Amino acid sequence: MISEILYIFFLILFVVFSGCLILVGGFFIARGRKISKNNLYIAGIGFLILPIGFIGNLVFNLGFLFQEIFVFFCFILTVIFTNLTFHRNRKLAPNLVLILVLVLGLIQLIFHAITSFSSLNPYYEKVSLDVPYTLLVFNWLSWSSYSAYKLLKNQDIEPWIKLRYKIVAIFSFIISFHSIPEFFQPTGFGWGDPGNNISLMVFGATAILVVIFSIGFTFAWIMPNWMKKHANKDYKPLEEKELSEDELMNLIKKQLKEHDE
Repeated sequence: MISEILYIFFLILFVVFSGCLILVGGFFIARGRKISKNNLYIAGIGFLILPIGFIGNLVFNLGFLFQEIFVFFCFILTVIFTNLTFHRNRKLAPNLVLILVLVLGLIQLIFHAITSFSSLNPYYEKVSLDVPYTLLVFNWLSWSSYSAYKLLKNQDIEPWIKLRYKIVAIFSFIISFHSIPEFFQPTGFGWGDPGNNISLMVFGATAILVVIFSIGFTFAWIMPNWMKKHANKDYKPLEEKELSEDELMNLIKKQLKEHDE
């Protein structure tokens, strides 16, 4: 009985996770359309398609291969967003990260296809690749966002804007570890099987991590007014000005370019 209640609770967490990502994805697409920024379009599509994979697997039982296809495209689009937003003037490192993520993702798809269409189940091989795959995508976003935060923190701009990039860095770092619990998933049981406590706990740990990330990301990009006011409570601008999203993006790129030079 307790296991079934926990399973339902963890499913609710995934509903919250999906809802937050859909909200953020829609925000990115709307903002990208308004200010004509392709990086925001790309991020929006990535965050919108990720819940489709999880819903298809968990609700409609379409399998992990179906889920992994959407995860793959989300991860690729996330790296492209990171590169376009924070590393437009750099070539080697961003391209290397994108190539590594592409290779790791394709290998993951091959492993999932083997599992789906044969009796083989290279589970621990999949997990062993999934950990660096996820770590690379989200630590790259985390490091990039934190680098932008460090360059912006001494600029005369509203503190809530600086807080956004700090939040993105922190919560991206947190979600980068969400594949680690998969090592403890017992083979022979479905993910989150209420009949196996270890499997249920693995499902729960993953659900909690992704919900923490999605809520943090939602607050970073769709920050409520009370949070902005709290961040700005001691702020005294040197001059009266308010940066638009487009001007902010250009400022970040300018600071990063000057830093690289």
